[in-house]
Amino acid sequence: MTGTPEHPVSSPLLHSRDVAAYLKVSESTLSRWRAAGTGPPFIRMSGIARYRIDAVDAWLIELEHEHASQG
Repeated sequence: MTGTPEHPVSSPLLHSRDVAAYLKVSESTLSRWRAAGTGPPFIRMSGIARYRIDAVDAWLIELEHEHASQG
């Protein structure tokens, strides 16, 4: 099984509570971001959101670039 450079298969899947802790936000904030489509990319598995840490880090880098270009 192979992945893409943005989402390698070897990147572990994390539970939303782990990602919320990683981002230092509440789980409810992460849930609101999911609903609004503004948070980090996620995978829905049988109704449960899971995140690849590499995708979360890429999302953070993208946010940094957006804020830097607005300044």
